[in-house]
Amino acid sequence: MLPAAGLDFQAVGGEWAGRHLDELSELYAEVYAEPPYQWGPEHATLFRERFEVQRRQAGFALVEARHEGRLVGLGFGVTLQPTTPWWRNLLTPLPEEVTREYPGRTFALVELLVRAPWRRQHIAETIHGLLLRDRPEARATLTVLPEATPAHAAYLKWEWRKVGQKRNPLPGAPLFDVLVKDLRRG
Repeated sequence: MLPAAGLDFQAVGGEWAGRHLDELSELYAEVYAEPPYQWGPEHATLFRERFEVQRRQAGFALVEARHEGRLVGLGFGVTLQPTTPWWRNLLTPLPEEVTREYPGRTFALVELLVRAPWRRQHIAETIHGLLLRDRPEARATLTVLPEATPAHAAYLKWEWRKVGQKRNPLPGAPLFDVLVKDLRRG
């Protein structure tokens, strides 16, 4: 399926993303204010702080979708480093062959967001495909709330598989499913 007509998709770098942080944060706050998240301004502040670090990390990639110049969706991630805390706080320990990281092994899809009026138009699917299409890593990982049913269903359709669950080390943090996708071609 093709996304709605009139959309422009573009891959951008960390420097560009830093100059547009206000716009990216606005989209983040808007999407995460909705159920099942209902996260407040403190999460948007945390997003900004983390994004400033993430956009400078090795393997950072961001794909945006715009309609008539307005940001309607984005996806971004980074390459996990061998010292990553990504695999900590799992509810059930996973085998080392799953959690061991080495340079270039795993791309973490940190966010995939689309404004509500633009959903169900294959925008997230297109961003997802563009973001992962030419990644050099062997696999990708992400976390998703189990209650985020449409997102969860899309990831399963796009060949992600659940490997575990984790809770971030923040007070009142929700439970997330941890998903992995094979990126090797051939």
